[in-house]
Amino acid sequence: MKINNHRSSTWLLAVFGVLSISQAQAATVSGGALVLNLNRDVLIASLDVNDYPDTPTADFPICCRPSIYLEEFYDASAASKTFVELRDGNTPDLYDTVADEIPATGLQFSVNGVSPIVNQGGRQNRNTTFAFEPGNLFGTASGSIGLGGVMRFRVDVDPPTNRVLLGDMTLEYDPALEAATPGRSGWVITNHIGFDAGGFELFDVTTAIVGNTLSLNGNLGLGWGFDHLGARDARLRDTRIGTFSFQTTVVSGETPAAVPLPTAVWLFASGLAGLVMNGRSKREIV
Repeated sequence: MKINNHRSSTWLLAVFGVLSISQAQAATVSGGALVLNLNRDVLIASLDVNDYPDTPTADFPICCRPSIYLEEFYDASAASKTFVELRDGNTPDLYDTVADEIPATGLQFSVNGVSPIVNQGGRQNRNTTFAFEPGNLFGTASGSIGLGGVMRFRVDVDPPTNRVLLGDMTLEYDPALEAATPGRSGWVITNHIGFDAGGFELFDVTTAIVGNTLSLNGNLGLGWGFDHLGARDARLRDTRIGTFSFQTTVVSGETPAAVPLPTAVWLFASGLAGLVMNGRSKREIV
């Protein structure tokens, strides 16, 4: 008589597979930065806000301002500033002119650490919670990468609501968005200051892990957070409004041992092992 041990062996392998999950390698990221380069003219053309006259008048001598322009940029070193300080700082005139415009290129947002962040009043700066398996980034990515920095724009509407903040952002990957439209990637940049909203959609993205360096490069599209400024049509056309680059260091390590397997699983495993050994013994005797 011959005993078939195939089923018992399969069970044992399955259990060992479950046990091996606790030893799976995970990774996160540390350091580096996101750099944004906005195309001023394309951004202006994408927004449908134009409250002020395009020619000077006696009542309103200031004219001809674009629909939007970058007035101030705060890098990660301004993390101690409150929302109000970011909004009102260095604003001598609510009716300022484009002479106050600054370049919207080379804007660097540093990657935040994994430790929880204590925010000042009105701020929503996030720590990094991103985790993935290096060999399967797109299939396992979860959490988000916190980015330090805030942009302040002026828009062509009545003050004091003519100042718009975009910052305390996170970089995230959503596989459901991948290839939703031509060139669309699963990567998004989300704004958290003031309110949570889509900051930028990322297109034509190249993603690479070389050694311990993760890098992304591609084009910027408008997020739905710009819709209230009249950018919805441009967003739905997947208008590219600039470029971006991102680089960070991959930090690998074992999944924390603080998530033990239930005792019942260990008992089940030992029981199956006993069954396999018992079956093997019977086969040898017969």
